[in-house]
Amino acid sequence: MHRALKIKLLIILIFLSISIYSYSHVFHMPEAPAYSYSLFQVFITSICFGVIISASIYNFTLFIYNRDIQYLYYSLAQASTLLFLFALDSIYITPFDKIIGLDNHMFFDLYQHALLLFSILFLEKFFHTKQNSITLHKIINIIKYFILIDIILTIILSHAIFIRLIPIFIPIWLILSESHRLIKDKNLSFYFIYLGWAIPLTVAIAEYMGIIAFINKEFPFLHIAFALESLILSLAISYKFKLIEDAQKAQQSLLLQQSRLASMGEMIATIAHQWRQPLTHLSYIFMNIKKSADNKTLIEKKIAEGKEQLKYMSKTIDDFRNFYNPSKIKEAFNIKEACNEAIKIAMPTLRISHIKITLKENNPCTIIGNLHELSQAILNIINNARDILIERSIKEPFIHIKIDTCEIKISDNGKGIKKENIEKIFEPYFSTKTDSDGIGLYISKTIIEKEMGGKLILKSDKNGTTFTIKIPFS
Repeated sequence: MHRALKIKLLIILIFLSISIYSYSHVFHMPEAPAYSYSLFQVFITSICFGVIISASIYNFTLFIYNRDIQYLYYSLAQASTLLFLFALDSIYITPFDKIIGLDNHMFFDLYQHALLLFSILFLEKFFHTKQNSITLHKIINIIKYFILIDIILTIILSHAIFIRLIPIFIPIWLILSESHRLIKDKNLSFYFIYLGWAIPLTVAIAEYMGIIAFINKEFPFLHIAFALESLILSLAISYKFKLIEDAQKAQQSLLLQQSRLASMGEMIATIAHQWRQPLTHLSYIFMNIKKSADNKTLIEKKIAEGKEQLKYMSKTIDDFRNFYNPSKIKEAFNIKEACNEAIKIAMPTLRISHIKITLKENNPCTIIGNLHELSQAILNIINNARDILIERSIKEPFIHIKIDTCEIKISDNGKGIKKENIEKIFEPYFSTKTDSDGIGLYISKTIIEKEMGGKLILKSDKNGTTFTIKIPFS
């Protein structure tokens, strides 16, 4: 068990001990409302109720739209919050004791159970606890068991045991603090969640410790805190929904690109089949010319040159057909093979643009994977460098490829990438070129990191750019 978790559990144990010691205060419920709200305070409280109701309806609508259970959990958590506040106001505040009339203490405890249960079910789905952290998933499961046991005790005894001794803000604090420690891959929606929950947790702790009562301020702070939490968490959910849609679009683009490559492979295979016959026919023509020629030395020289060109044409069509082969078979291959394959495909356009490309291998490396996929990733990087070198009219343009064990460095002298674009360079659809779909480098990163389990790292300065591909040694 991690030291931080041990400290948190020790704090909860100390709190539990204090609660048991002062059990008469913990289990005491007032017979009559202790506070009286003015018309203005009632108005503010009503607005907060409206915000919470809107958040519940909004998230239920999202659930109907995309059938994601986390939206249903949050909608039910908001409905439970509303019932909890109704019961709280009925017990403690005039005139809500007459307006709402939900002053049943057992229902008050059950609403707290519902609020805690649906909140942690929502957090469990939002954080993907099974994928992100086994420890966090276990903590949530233990809390769920305690809630279910406490619900049964509440029905039997007409009042709760566990949530009276340990208020609901403590398990939520434990889950949020542990998720922040254990989940490494966080985005903006995660921080919205932390901010949203921090507000009601802070107010609830201040209320529980008597700080607000000490400063003698009667105001619906808790209602405002829950209303703000509803707004902020709804923003978090909306932002996450946007991220999911963006990821789906990116995946669709990747599938489309793969489909294009597969179609191109089929097309090239057809061209190869149609090309073979005329190439063979040309070879026969050379043989007939050789037989009928007077100056055999000169003719033989020209025929030899022609045959070399035929071999080159035949090999080129094989290279293209193999490169665009959509096969996903994994096999052992040398990294240098993948680099050479990408260079062969890129070479015609590099020659036309007078761009020098070099390949140096310091230490060879053999890996298990798909050679053509790695070649595609390398080719995308080469093409990206080529476009920059042409666009900026670089004098003596070059692309250097260096292999050192299972690390490939692809460098150019294209004067680098602008700082504001470095963070976006691997995002789908992002491109500084008007005629580009912005998918090339994204595909390279996806192939290397998702398919091969490696890393694609970018380093850029005023002299040029270096892409470093790190692949696990097989």
